[in-house]
Amino acid sequence: MNKQADFKIVKLNLARHCLNYIIAAYDIKELHIPYYICPVLWQNINRNGCKLRFYHIDDNFYPLKEFKEDDFILYPDYFGINGKNVQILAGKYKNLIVDNAQAFFAPPRGIASFYSLRKFFPVQCGAYLYTRGTADINYPIDTRDYKENFTPDYTEFLENELFLNTQPPLMMSESIKLPANLMKEEMLEKFRKLHKKYGRINRLNLNLTPQDVPFVYPCLTDNPDKLVSELESQGITVLRYWDKIPENYPEYGFYSSLVPIPL
Repeated sequence: MNKQADFKIVKLNLARHCLNYIIAAYDIKELHIPYYICPVLWQNINRNGCKLRFYHIDDNFYPLKEFKEDDFILYPDYFGINGKNVQILAGKYKNLIVDNAQAFFAPPRGIASFYSLRKFFPVQCGAYLYTRGTADINYPIDTRDYKENFTPDYTEFLENELFLNTQPPLMMSESIKLPANLMKEEMLEKFRKLHKKYGRINRLNLNLTPQDVPFVYPCLTDNPDKLVSELESQGITVLRYWDKIPENYPEYGFYSSLVPIPL
């Protein structure tokens, strides 16, 4: 049921715009999404006129809510380490949509799964959508000629993010090319080395499945500021996720104490 061959592949400019296509393909009027998620996603959903229903997650990133059989549910494979949660949810709910922006190497599951290229590769934009439903939409092609081997410093990264925030849904530019070496094993090896170094202070249960290839090493620690300072002294820029969450929410610890160490 979840074989890649079952899906149609749509290549768009940004992962957030994959949701536009999914909402149209399945005529979704209401979507359940987690509180702990990149805000550009729910802002984009709002612009599509789709009603949002937020849900909480527990310490293992699993939903704290039981959904109805026909509910449409968006679940992110957080940090690329939650393939087991995705597999359970896909077997339990028929209308699961998987946000694999942080899990490029994860297999597509549910009714649709989407992936962000720039989070894993030296490209400025690009997204893959695997969907079983088809929307009657003809997006224009992105004709911009993007840089090859885009490896920005922090200022260039922010400039690119601000530029992308202005972009409408487009078909992916033909100038976006993935490298021949996808660096899957290198990322796994770096993850293992970081876990050996920081596992003793990490409160997360990091039991990867054979299909998990992490996007970062997520370290939930009692002293996140100290860890961030240590990493910055090594020249490592750390981006914290995401917008502030109320302190009484179960996800507040992720917001306040989780340090995602880049791979």
